[in-house]
Amino acid sequence: MQLQSDLPAIIQDQVGEHMKKLEAKLINEFKDMGQRAIEEGTAVLNDELGGRIDTLEKVSSMQSGTLLSLRDSSRIAEQKVSKVVETIERSLASAVPGFKLDPPSVPPAPTAYDHRQFRLEAPKGNVVKADTQEVVEAEDGKSKYGFCPNCTSNNVRRANRSGLFEEFLRLFFIAPFRCRACRHKFYRF
Repeated sequence: MQLQSDLPAIIQDQVGEHMKKLEAKLINEFKDMGQRAIEEGTAVLNDELGGRIDTLEKVSSMQSGTLLSLRDSSRIAEQKVSKVVETIERSLASAVPGFKLDPPSVPPAPTAYDHRQFRLEAPKGNVVKADTQEVVEAEDGKSKYGFCPNCTSNNVRRANRSGLFEEFLRLFFIAPFRCRACRHKFYRF
């Protein structure tokens, strides 16, 4: 009889012990599973980011190469334009009395050619009319955003950012600009 009265307590103790063991085992398995998921997710993210960083480094090196080649070709073009201007100046100086080239009032950009730096001085008595917009631009020599490196026009405006590359340039305070005269897009601080 004693056994019958103790049997429920013994069963309850045994079941309770097994439940605690099962509970501890489940908790450990969930912890292990969570740790594996974190490790696998981290590995996948590292691989993905590593691939993207490699791609960005390749793009950056390609852009650097392109910028260097553009700078070199721009320097060559500037030299060719200077030779042509000198030839024209010599030809016009011998053909047109009073022709003289004024030195530029604003130093041109290293890769730009300023077409407004040359003026024909008319002999006394003749009146030469100039476009008022060109006179205003020539007097101050600057616009709010500088001038276009392609055509040296002062008619420049800020352009909208488009794409990941231009958003990346935002980190270095470099903004896109567009020339309204020749539609050339360029970047500047």
